[in-house]
Amino acid sequence: MNTPTHQFEDIALKPRHEAFPRAYAAGAGGAGAARAAGYGASGAAQRALELLRRDNVTERVAELNGETAAARGEERRALITKLEPAFEAALNEKDIDAVLQVVELQARILGLVHGGATIRPRGLSQVAPEPALPGHEAFLASLEFADRVAE
Repeated sequence: MNTPTHQFEDIALKPRHEAFPRAYAAGAGGAGAARAAGYGASGAAQRALELLRRDNVTERVAELNGETAAARGEERRALITKLEPAFEAALNEKDIDAVLQVVELQARILGLVHGGATIRPRGLSQVAPEPALPGHEAFLASLEFADRVAE
């Protein structure tokens, strides 16, 4: 007779049941976590569904996610602390580019800036850029440049 798994939820996790939340919390999908825990590939998705319905398994996943988040938070704080002397030195030297680069790096570490977004492009001179030519004038200028190169 099949006994519902929820009756056993107050019992400590078995080794495979512990391996599943570890793999799941590490980023594996349900079926992948089940395979990593030693379950067969053919029934891995169904087994993952069954395991994720167990309170003790989902509580363990949440616990592991919390531990990972706490560790990442500590790592972020350590990196931010390491950048503070560079920030202070740049500030004392009135090097605005360096100050903004450190602030941008700190923002990236904290997850506030993503992808190609920047606070300020590196190496930007204090001189204002020349105004861009309208599209047709830029095209004509490129033709003149090509003619000069061809000569």
